[in-house]
Amino acid sequence: MTCETPKNTTGKVLLTSLAGAGVGAVVGILLYSNKSMERRRQFRHYRTDQRLRLQGDWNQLKDKLQQAYTHLTDEDLTYVEGKGHELVSRLQAKLGKSKRKIVKMLNAL
Repeated sequence: MTCETPKNTTGKVLLTSLAGAGVGAVVGILLYSNKSMERRRQFRHYRTDQRLRLQGDWNQLKDKLQQAYTHLTDEDLTYVEGKGHELVSRLQAKLGKSKRKIVKMLNAL
């Protein structure tokens, strides 16, 4: 057995720590760039846009929809409180639009 002197690993530890800090800084900059912040904002709006919030008298809203889309019948536009998803499904089938666009259109009325 030979007696070896311990190697100096302080330099490696320091270099590894600095590399980790550098990688962390780059990741932080990428995560909080303007583009990624805008993407987060869009995602939040996407989630809230999915909720149907009908305001006002449904009969008036229904008349507006029938004027805009003349092929919609009264049966297609039947709305029961708490069952907005059924209305959205019927309109999706009739208009051929995505759920998000239907909800956005109804909320805009």
